[in-house]
Amino acid sequence: MRLIAVLTLLMPLLCVGQAEPVDGEPAPRYAIESAVWCSGQLRGEPELLLRPGIPGTFEIHSPDSSWRLSVEVDTPDESEGAIAESLWLKVGIEQRIDGRWEFLTDTMLGTPLGKPGIISVVEQGEHDSSRDTAPLYVEMTAQRI
Repeated sequence: MRLIAVLTLLMPLLCVGQAEPVDGEPAPRYAIESAVWCSGQLRGEPELLLRPGIPGTFEIHSPDSSWRLSVEVDTPDESEGAIAESLWLKVGIEQRIDGRWEFLTDTMLGTPLGKPGIISVVEQGEHDSSRDTAPLYVEMTAQRI
């Protein structure tokens, strides 16, 4: 019982420790600005402030659907050959169906800072993923702060 209590108290400290690099400098922070369209209508422009390895979440609701996105940032390794000043955006997408959140998919976007990355969800068999037609269309732009 005491072990559980101690672990419960230490867990937040362990998570905070993961956000700090080994050299003692604070981990970089990023502002993720989003624009979210549902079936052609702009439904929100949520912003997340994130550190690498610590995800953030936002929800978007429209008259015919609700969506929840989790976003985590990560810096690419040099071996990946990424463009300088770029990030991985790890995105998980859930849709509210019959009152419950249902996991749909997750993906990674590689995007340079200041340039939008785009994610869309389309109906099975559809190929048009524009913001005017997709059930969910999201543009995310990351800035280092």
